[in-house]
Amino acid sequence: MVEVTFRDLVVISLVMGIMSATMATMLAYFSTGMAGAPSEAVDFGVMSGLAVSGLTLIYGGWRLFEIKRGGKEKEEVDKVAFLRKLLASLEPHGASLPWSTQKPWRTSTHIRKERGTLTLDLHDMDLAGSRRILDLVIENRPMIGRLRIVTGRGNNSKGRPVIRPMVSERLDNVARALDWQMLANKGSITLRPLGKRPTLKKWLIRFLFFVGPFSIALALSFEELAGSGAREQGRIFGAIAGIILTGLLASYRNRV
Repeated sequence: MVEVTFRDLVVISLVMGIMSATMATMLAYFSTGMAGAPSEAVDFGVMSGLAVSGLTLIYGGWRLFEIKRGGKEKEEVDKVAFLRKLLASLEPHGASLPWSTQKPWRTSTHIRKERGTLTLDLHDMDLAGSRRILDLVIENRPMIGRLRIVTGRGNNSKGRPVIRPMVSERLDNVARALDWQMLANKGSITLRPLGKRPTLKKWLIRFLFFVGPFSIALALSFEELAGSGAREQGRIFGAIAGIILTGLLASYRNRV
């Protein structure tokens, strides 16, 4: 995962604001059948862009604060080394397989990082060994985090593929209980931690922090969108939408 700095966040918020301002201007202008004053559409677009940019900056800044604070509290673990040590007991089993002289399964070659993702390759391991590996991974899930398991497509199997169906079925049974999201590809399955649900106290702190800026920004934006005939209704709708959106954003999970 690429680390996002505050400077990156400012750039992202500006880009989001410009995109939102452009789309909101077009929406406001075309909603009147191009009969309204272009300046009014531009005013609405600018206000929407500023609202989106400001909200992105506020929300992103809070997330950066939480991530950095969590990073100080939690010591970084070398997950490749941890997983290799955890599965080292499977190497003798891998060495006993008929094809081990040509294609041995070793932790040094089959556990690695690819494109920043911890990768566990089950090629060259049999069904029994793969099942034991999977059991150890499940037992130590909190220490592993995001993991890509290379299962292969079974092209070299005699008959039907056996390892991928076993892995898929085993993970299906435990993924929800372990807060894992399964992302299946043709030759691999990636386990993505959903993260811990916020406690009521943390949810309330987030909600109180965001509800003011979000509700005010959306109330002003919808007030402009509603036009002179329904400004009050637009303002009320925007404020309610801001409260609902704040509740949803406050419920986000912390990745583990």
